[in-house]
Parts: sequence; C-alpha cells; structure tokens
Amino acid sequence: MQPRGSTRFILINTSHAGNVGAAARAMKVMGFDDLVLVAPRWDNVLRREETIQRASGALDVLHNARIVATLDEALDGVTHLCATAMTPRDFGPPTRAPREHFAALAPQGHSVAFLFGSERFGMANDDVYRCHTCLSIPTNPAFGSLNLGAAIQVIAYEWRQALGGFAV
Repeated sequence: MQPRGSTRFILINTSHAGNVGAAARAMKVMGFDDLVLVAPRWDNVLRREETIQRASGALDVLHNARIVATLDEALDGVTHLCATAMTPRDFGPPTRAPREHFAALAPQGHSVAFLFGSERFGMANDDVYRCHTCLSIPTNPAFGSLNLGAAIQVIAYEWRQALGGFAV
C-alpha cells in the first residue's frame, strides 16, 4: 500500500524503451522514485540498453520500478488519480492545468498518482474515467504534442513546486 502523501507515476502500455528511461530521469531529478509500468510493450523494458542509457543516472528508479499487468494493481493505495491528456474530453473528470490543480491538492496529503497513456494511442476513456481530474499542460494551440518524457518532466516539476520545491 502506498503511504499517505506519496507520489507515483504510472505509464500504461509504454511502447518505447527510451521513454521509460527518460521517465525515470525526470522523476529522480524532481525527487520522486515510485514508477509503475502497466503492460509495457517489452517485458524486459527495465533492463533494455536504451532504457538504461536514457535514465542517465536514475538507475535506482529503474531498479525499484514495478511492472504489473493491470491498472488496478498499479493503483493500490492511491487516493487521488490524475490523468494526463493533450486535449480535454467531453465526458469524464474535469480538465485542469497542473499548476492550478496542484495548488489545491498539495496541502491535502493525498497519495497521488499521475497516469500517462501509450505514446501511440494515448489513454483509453475507461482509464481516464477512473481519475479525479485530467491534467492538460498548457502548450502552443497549434502544436501541443509533448514527448512522454517531456510531459512527465513538466508534471514532476509542477508537483514538486506545489510540494515546496527545492532550494536553488
């Protein structure tokens, strides 16, 4: 079970090994280490050369990462789940900018998880509907598609800032 006030990053059906490494690096630089992969394309993704190279020093995050078969397994202990999406959906949880949502969420002490969909297909509606909110990173309206690693970095940074940040 996830302890109160913890943070988890969940990647669903990740198809590119390098993105798993980039996720680990983005998380570590912001002080997070709970990574769960749901049914990734490669069973050995945590040991693939591209993953390790892109992690660039975040090998402890990869070592502690878990691979599970279902989203239910990944959500054990989570009390607040945030989906990530490029565009708002007509149905499901409200869409918020990360900074706005995190300002209200941080003081509550939830066990938070951030859910990221497949690079190729995004996130299934059923997975989004399980979330409390859908985060949309404000980007250029003409081109808002972020690489998975970049999206994780932005979310990790904004969440770290909401939690009090690190001294410069």
